[in-house]
Amino acid sequence: MKNKVLILIIVCFTVGLLCLYYFYQRKVSFELAMEIPKPYLDFDRIDYVSFDYVENKKRLMFYMVDYYKEEPYLKSEYSGYDSIFVENISKELNFDKYNYIITYQKQLKALTYSPYLAKKEDFLSLPEKPLIPTFDTIITDKVYIYRIRKNNKYRAPGP
Repeated sequence: MKNKVLILIIVCFTVGLLCLYYFYQRKVSFELAMEIPKPYLDFDRIDYVSFDYVENKKRLMFYMVDYYKEEPYLKSEYSGYDSIFVENISKELNFDKYNYIITYQKQLKALTYSPYLAKKEDFLSLPEKPLIPTFDTIITDKVYIYRIRKNNKYRAPGP
């Protein structure tokens, strides 16, 4: 009888630890690196519910310039930033030490991850952990660039 109680306690404790690991939301620290104005007055990406994760200068150029030269933006009035402007921004960023997160017209309040959030809000099966953003409700006319410590553990959530 004593062994059954001990086994039951161990099983309950193990299940409790697994649930805690699965559901507990870990916070990832970040800081505002810079805020820049929108590329033009009518630029609107308020409906974008995620962020762009930038690891290097090439990805920064893609998200801020080249992305708007592809479908569905190719035949629309949308355009990105001037490449010279983005080149100057990239000189102020330290890609050796930090990765960067770009948010459009919304400030970032929190970045979290957990296996539960990954399953609930991310639809990709990649080894990196998806960071789930929480945004401020105030819509601004700025684009925000945040920095986080460089590592290969995180990514933006999938579509």
